Amino acid sequence: MLRLLANRWTFFASATVLVGVGVGTGALGERSSSQGQPRVDVVDGQQVLRAPSLDGWNDRQSSPSNNPGRAEIFGAAFHYDAFVYDETASRPKVAGVVRRGTALRLGNKVVGPGCKDGTWYEAVPFGYVCTSLGFHLSESPAVKTYGVPRARVTNHLPYQYARVTTQRAPRYYRIPTVQEEKQARRAMEKKGPTPEVVSSLMEGDYFLALADKEARKADGAEFYRTVRGRYVRPSDVELRNPDPVRGEVLGQSGWQLPIAFVWGEDRQLFNLDGDQTRAVGNAEKHARFVVREELQRDGLTYVAGDAGAVRRGDVRVARKVKAPSGVPTNAKWVHVALSEQTLVAYEGTQPVYATVISSGKEGYEPPTGLFQVQQKYISTTMNATDPIDGFYEVEEVPWTLYYHGGYALHGAYWHTDFGKVRSHGCTNIAPVDARWIYYWSDPEVPPAWHAVRFQPDTTWVYFTN
Repeated sequence: MLRLLANRWTFFASATVLVGVGVGTGALGERSSSQGQPRVDVVDGQQVLRAPSLDGWNDRQSSPSNNPGRAEIFGAAFHYDAFVYDETASRPKVAGVVRRGTALRLGNKVVGPGCKDGTWYEAVPFGYVCTSLGFHLSESPAVKTYGVPRARVTNHLPYQYARVTTQRAPRYYRIPTVQEEKQARRAMEKKGPTPEVVSSLMEGDYFLALADKEARKADGAEFYRTVRGRYVRPSDVELRNPDPVRGEVLGQSGWQLPIAFVWGEDRQLFNLDGDQTRAVGNAEKHARFVVREELQRDGLTYVAGDAGAVRRGDVRVARKVKAPSGVPTNAKWVHVALSEQTLVAYEGTQPVYATVISSGKEGYEPPTGLFQVQQKYISTTMNATDPIDGFYEVEEVPWTLYYHGGYALHGAYWHTDFGKVRSHGCTNIAPVDARWIYYWSDPEVPPAWHAVRFQPDTTWVYFTN
């Protein structure tokens, strides 16, 4: 169940000055944005509260290597998604996924039912694989990739993504001949039959994960090969390289709750000096500051911090809440406040990360209550049909944590409207934040694995209105 569906970002050209805008005082002098203080520039005499850059953000959370290390024997996956099972049985449950072209360490042979024409092996660190169900044996972790690129786990986006911009654009099983492509183009315009080389005519909203470009030998025409092994014309797609958006690590960084996040668009920044309310500049979309107080002036409510004040409706405020009944002491859990469109990650009673999200729009609200992470994927393809928007398919949605049936927390590379409801039920998170949550949360996905499913030690997810 995919619940989702460009963005605007304002850049200022100016000399950079780090300042603080007083609330009831004047300027507070230079501030460091890395110690819980937002950056404020002065542009043509106006103050601009900046949204943060990444600043090496990807290095702040370590990533396991795709190399499983040394072993006497490896299982090399040749299915696109090869399964690791929880037991050797006729109908075992899937405990994990290994992507084609990746090898995982194996242990001893195991005797058991369910592996017809093959042999069961222990998988490392847990589970079992069958040599006739998606794996073959290898003496090395360096195995044939079958054209499937490795996920870039050290990047906030594991693949290069693109949106299909041509309605009914052909997606091919292989690079078509010149004549086959002409036939496909006629079929796209509903002027003839669809040739067999066409995997699908993409009618609806499609997002693709791309591997690389290949050229047709006959005329040099270029095609993108997708991660899933199909081919599309570059003229039919638009590369997606969204502006990076991120939340804040709490605690030692100097950031603490409550934090106000500017959402939707750039907003006015005010100085509340005595009884005076004076506009002094703008706060960029996704800028943030620690909330010092909320106060009313002339019938309007303002949220104020060291960097100035913003009208209450122009920010989403992430606040600390108590752990719900049922969450074990010191467990990891995530709180999503739907009314505020905020997410806060906790370790026991201590909040450790805060950001803004985009949850389900009207009619697609996610369920409230307490859940547990059930499945965890580096990336997974999602599709569904919306009664208004029609069919949509999104390849390799990054950093996905399913917590209740088809509902998930996941990275969203197709928009940067975080703080605004807009999905079809899932919780859209900026890829940088989604990656942080993925590697922070339990269960851990072992090196070389692409996913784990239904493991006992897991992270709790708490949704409130």
